[in-house]
Amino acid sequence: MTIDPARPVRLAVVDDSSFLRQAIVKMMLDEPRIEVVGTAGSGEEFLARWEEIQPDVVTLDLAMPGIGGLATLDQIVARSATPVIILSTHSGQGAPHTLEALRHGAVDFIDKQAYSLLDFASLRSVLVERVVAVVDQAEGTEVPAVDRPARGPQAFDLLLIGASTGGPPAIEQLLSDLQGVCPVPCLVVQHMPEGFVNAFAQRLNSLLPFGVVTAREGGGLAPRTVHIGPSGQHLTVVWRKERWLLRLVEEPANHLHRPSVDALFESAARGPAERVLAVLLTGMGRDGARGLAQLRSEGAHTLVQDEKSSVVFGMPRAAIQLGAAMEVLPLRELGPRLRELLGGEVRAEA
Repeated sequence: MTIDPARPVRLAVVDDSSFLRQAIVKMMLDEPRIEVVGTAGSGEEFLARWEEIQPDVVTLDLAMPGIGGLATLDQIVARSATPVIILSTHSGQGAPHTLEALRHGAVDFIDKQAYSLLDFASLRSVLVERVVAVVDQAEGTEVPAVDRPARGPQAFDLLLIGASTGGPPAIEQLLSDLQGVCPVPCLVVQHMPEGFVNAFAQRLNSLLPFGVVTAREGGGLAPRTVHIGPSGQHLTVVWRKERWLLRLVEEPANHLHRPSVDALFESAARGPAERVLAVLLTGMGRDGARGLAQLRSEGAHTLVQDEKSSVVFGMPRAAIQLGAAMEVLPLRELGPRLRELLGGEVRAEA
């Protein structure tokens, strides 16, 4: 979604806590990029005022009386393409509710439990960042075209995937579209707060025809297994005695995210990169772009998600601008293309 950069983003806040609604309004008073145009204490109230408010972005609590957050989300998605950011306390045991909301069309989430209600500075910072990112205000930077290489299966022994904003449902779709074709170990870095990673892995494990686990130090890398990087550690690989080994490390500490997509990609670039298949999906910022460029320069096959199918095009855009992408494809085509490259079913030419 792109709006006129000359005007503020119109934000609606839907939360049954009057304290939080008022606090967010105050937070945004001195933020020129965002204007709170409406608040509501329930989904019913917000939906009744939809035409009046006409927001560009909605923050939505999941635990509300009445129809609740998920049903409200479904009606928002049915009415428009307005981005919805879940702002709730559903971490830990409640994390599956947030993941379900992402599957229903929410573009991002913020865990209220991660921020003190006595100090709103951190919450304000992340809220502004996410709201501005999901409307994809034009950066004015041209993205160069990428020539698609010839099709056909190649010899790979590692599949790497990186994502951030919008990533959980994108990863789910990509892996589902492999249709069980995953003859190599797959490592995934998704920027996600602690408390959500295990729920994400469990969800994928219940849906996919191969095993999905939270990565752990000393865990083996086996075909038909997806390893999700845990929060707070970098998921990396090392090449030892003619095989890849999984390593969880604290360093480098200078990465903005932990786990970092760059850390994973850069570690693979130090091995036989020509045997690596790497994919960079939707996400805010630049994480993964530099690492993907290193992988391509060392002979890896690199793909990125295109702008139209990305929730936020920041990470793929940065990779394309660095010349890191061999292929730029819509999300719906990435899984079938990976099947081709991994020796599975080959699609008919369009």
